[in-house]
Amino acid sequence: MEDAKDLIVRTGILLCVSGPSGVGKGSLISKVLAVRPDMCHSVSVTTRAPRPGEKEGLSYYFRTREEFLEMLGQKEILEHDEYLGNYYGTLRRPIEERMEKGLDTILDITVDGTLNTMKLIPDAVSIFLLPPSIQELRRRLNTRGTESDEVIQERLAKALEEIRMAKSFDYLVVNDDLDRSCQTILGILEAEQHRWKRMQGIEIAILKR
Repeated sequence: MEDAKDLIVRTGILLCVSGPSGVGKGSLISKVLAVRPDMCHSVSVTTRAPRPGEKEGLSYYFRTREEFLEMLGQKEILEHDEYLGNYYGTLRRPIEERMEKGLDTILDITVDGTLNTMKLIPDAVSIFLLPPSIQELRRRLNTRGTESDEVIQERLAKALEEIRMAKSFDYLVVNDDLDRSCQTILGILEAEQHRWKRMQGIEIAILKR
C-alpha cells in the first residue's frame, strides 16, 4: 500500500548547524550524512585560506574577497557574515532547488549566518552545537594544529560571545560524544518532518482514501 507520507508534497527541511569554532560541526555533519546519504550538504563559500586536507567544492568553495563581493552583488549568496576577518556565505540557488524538490539539506554555518537564514527562511531548523566545556574546546582547537596561539585565543573569545546567543536557536546539542550527537540530530530531523505545518493536508488525503 502507498505510504501515507507519499500523499503530500513536502518542501525539504533546511537544517542549520552552528556553534563555536572547534566544537566539531564538520565531523558531526559527516557522521549524519553517512547515516542519511539521501540528505544534501550545502557547501559554503569563504574567503579564508584552505586548511590542510580541505578540498575545493567539498569543504568550501574558496574565493578571493573580490570574487566573494562580486557574488554578493549578483545575489548568488543567500546569507553571509564576516568571522575573524573572513567572509562566509551560503549559495542561494542550490538551497532553493533542493527545498523545492523536497530534499532535506544540512548546513555547516556560522552563528550569525544561521540567525540571518532564519529571517530569510522562517521554516529553517536551527541547532546550536555546544562543547562539553570551554577547556575541552580549547583542547580541540590546540589539537587541530592549524592556527597560532593568537588566533586560538581569538576563537575562544568569539566562542564565549556565540554561546550567549544559543538561546536564539531551536535546539541545543552538547557534542560530547559523536555517535550520540548524531542520533540526537537525526531525532530532531525526524520530529521536524512530522510537524503539522510540514504534513498539512495528509489528514484530508487519508479521509478520501
